[in-house]
Order: sequence, then structure tokens, then C-alpha cells
Amino acid sequence: MSESTSAAAGSVETTSRPGLLGFLLDFHNRTILFRVGNWIVTTYALMSAVAFATGVAVGLWFDAMTGQDVMFKARYYLFVLTPLSLIGVRSFSIMLEWRELFKHPLATIIKPGYMLHGGILGGSVALGLLWHASGRDLLLLLDAGAFALLIGEAIARLGCYVYGCCWGRPTDSRFGVRYTSPHAKVIRCAPHLQGVKIHPAQLYAAVAYAAMFVAFYALLPYRRFDGMFSAFYLIGHSLVRLALERFRQDDRGRFLGILTHTQLYASIMIVLGVAILVARWNGGPLTPADVGIRFTEILGNGTLMLWIVGFGLAFGIPYGVHYKKVGQWLEKPSDEPAQAPGS
Repeated sequence: MSESTSAAAGSVETTSRPGLLGFLLDFHNRTILFRVGNWIVTTYALMSAVAFATGVAVGLWFDAMTGQDVMFKARYYLFVLTPLSLIGVRSFSIMLEWRELFKHPLATIIKPGYMLHGGILGGSVALGLLWHASGRDLLLLLDAGAFALLIGEAIARLGCYVYGCCWGRPTDSRFGVRYTSPHAKVIRCAPHLQGVKIHPAQLYAAVAYAAMFVAFYALLPYRRFDGMFSAFYLIGHSLVRLALERFRQDDRGRFLGILTHTQLYASIMIVLGVAILVARWNGGPLTPADVGIRFTEILGNGTLMLWIVGFGLAFGIPYGVHYKKVGQWLEKPSDEPAQAPGS
């Protein structure tokens, strides 16, 4: 992209339509929230922090309803689950670019890029360690994660929408959006899509996950066994991801040239979800949930909120704070770094 084209595209961000409606219609082109010297805080940083803080607050709410020690769980989520999840999302993202890793190892490792399935695996490992240490039913621990992930993902997809990752295919649909910000990932990775109407696949995902969260909330009094939410999440989340494949265009290659990575991970998750249902549907331990405990009780606990805010910042900063330009954490170590895939 030439400098004149970049300047023209950049002006779109600063001369957006006025008013609330204009803000909402142009939200996807507001990639940068503000700058502090050479550091750039993207809108994605804010949305990620809100998403993860909300998710962990909801998870702690589920823990409270099922009689668990929420103060201990808050500390565990921050100091154990957070690093393992971050290692997972980064590792899976890097593995997707193994060819670039051999060509430009440092450039590939230090640039932003995450993959959700890696975070799910990392978080599951953290909960598995807690299960081993505490003797609690592993599936009960995972249920809290499933309950939390849905609302967290719904909000996080709004972050993907404004960052321009996980973008959709070109469309003539009235719901299509046009990315014009030169900072948006879709334009950095696929310049030919600048100004082209594409599916807001991120919003489709946000609506689907929000609807699933509402369904889970409605099912709280009717849980049949510990692990029910885990099974429904593994199956439901995967079906959503598979359905979204037809709308997304951020191709990340295929496993052994056959399955897309989403199809591979989704298939594994569906098998695990079905296995849980088969194993426990006709009889399994059930920890009753006291649905009389309100979410406001979590939000109203000042000490607990400090841990929740810390959790949000622990994810928001690496997800959305960049150096000198959007798409890098440090000075570019190579002239040919590849772009990181979306999640």
C-alpha cells in the first residue's frame, strides 16, 4: 500500500460519522484506542480485558453457586490458569506458522497472535492440576470454565471485530462491513480487501455465544450432572465454529492437507463432549447450584474485584498493547515477518 493510500485510509478513522449511530457503524475501524509515546493501546486491549474479566467473574459466580472457595479460585485463576492459558494460545498460534518459524524464528515468536483452542487446552490443564490437588470432580471445575467462556467469548469477538482479525468472506449482504483503517489486521494481511464489503463473521460468533450463555443460564436449575455444561460447551462451541467456516476467510491452512485446523479441533471437542454425555447422562455426581446467589454478590465484593481486574489486565495487555505500530510487540527483528493468524 502506498503512503498516499495509507494516509487516505487513515483519515477514515479520524473523520468518522458523528453521534452514537456513527460510532457504532464505524466501530470496526477504530483499531487504535490511544497512544502513549511509542506504545499503542488498541481497542482490542480494552475489549479483551473486559471479556476476560467478565468471564472470570462469571466463572467465580458459578463457583460460588456450587459451594467452592471463590477467593482461592480467584487467586488460582490469576496465578496458574492465566499463564497456562497464555502459553496455550501463543503456542497454538506459533504452531500454525511452523514454516515461518523456521524462516524467521524471532519475528514469528514475538509478534502478536493467539489461537483460542490453545487457551482452552491450557486452561483445562490448569483445572486438571487443581482437580489432582483438591480432589474435586474435574468436570465440575470444567463446568465453571464452560459457563465463563461463553460470555467471555461473546465480548472478545467484539474485540476481534474492531481489531479486524478472524475476518469474513466478501459478500453483497446488507450486513456486510467495509474495513478502511490501515491498522486493521484484515487490511494488513489482505490489502485487497480494503473497502470491500465482507461478512462480519466476528459478530455472528458474538451473537451465537451470547445466545448459548443465555441458554446455559436458563439451564442452571436443571443441571443433571457435573459435566453437563462442559459437554454442551464442547459440542455447541464446536458446531458454531464449524458453521462459521463458510463465512470466514482468514485461511490458516489444513492439517495434513485434509482438515482445516478448526475442523480438526472442533471434531476432537465434539467427540469429548459426546463421551461426557454418554458417560454421565444416566447417572453421575451432581453438585447442587444455589441459584439464589446473584452475580451482583461477586461484583460487590471489593477484594474479589481486585483479582478479577488483575485477570482482565493480564490478558488485555498482551492481547492489545503494541509497540510503534499495530501488529508488533517489539522492534521488527526481520524484514519479512509473517502475519499472525486469528483465533
